[in-house]
Amino acid sequence: MKTDMVDLVNLVNLINDRFIEFTREQVFSKETDDFLGFAQQKFKLNSKNDWNEIIASEDILEDSNEALKSFLKFGLSGPTKYNDLGEKYLRLYGVLNAVYQQQQAILHIFKLFNCPNPKSIKQEFNNLSITQARHKLGAHSINYTIQGDSETEMFVPVRLQFDDYELTYFNPKNDESNNIDLKLTIEEHSKLICKTYLLIANKVIKTVYKGNISKQEQVLSGFNNLEKVMNGAWLVQGQNGDTIINIKFK
Repeated sequence: MKTDMVDLVNLVNLINDRFIEFTREQVFSKETDDFLGFAQQKFKLNSKNDWNEIIASEDILEDSNEALKSFLKFGLSGPTKYNDLGEKYLRLYGVLNAVYQQQQAILHIFKLFNCPNPKSIKQEFNNLSITQARHKLGAHSINYTIQGDSETEMFVPVRLQFDDYELTYFNPKNDESNNIDLKLTIEEHSKLICKTYLLIANKVIKTVYKGNISKQEQVLSGFNNLEKVMNGAWLVQGQNGDTIINIKFK
């Protein structure tokens, strides 16, 4: 047996891969001249083109996840022997926007599959400190506006305090500073991505197998195992990679 502690960023890929496998099996289960129409009917989508947008969003989610994996491995410095300030800025702005692109992708998938309470999920993402840092540093550094306030704020990263996973930024208008642990807040982001993707999977499986409770439970079991991993279980796989067992240590 092979035992791996799966981190949350890699878990995003596992959930994405399983979901892609399930949905592709559904749309390729029948040969038809109206492929997009069949996908629309199968998943109760609002329009035919929704399926193409789902595929594109899944690609963006996976691509941005590669950026997060690189950041968690190499930090702001990157895989370089040089202490290059420009590299650190590139990776800072890059990781902040990779997080945002990933959030937009999962929220779009959530919307296209007509999952309930999209505003609530979006608010959860907006409340993350990594999301707020993205808006304040990666998009609106000189014209950040708090909702309901006509005044704009400015935010600047503190260059002298650059660390691989620690970020300090301040508002020169009032000298207010913020410090965040980039590793920790990316983990929080990834956990919310996993949670949201599992909600999507639950909705889609129940849509496809409406009225067939036993089939729903059978297909959902694999996603339920991944949910246990999200909540701290170990992932144990056989040599062939097919068997997944989850063990929770207390």
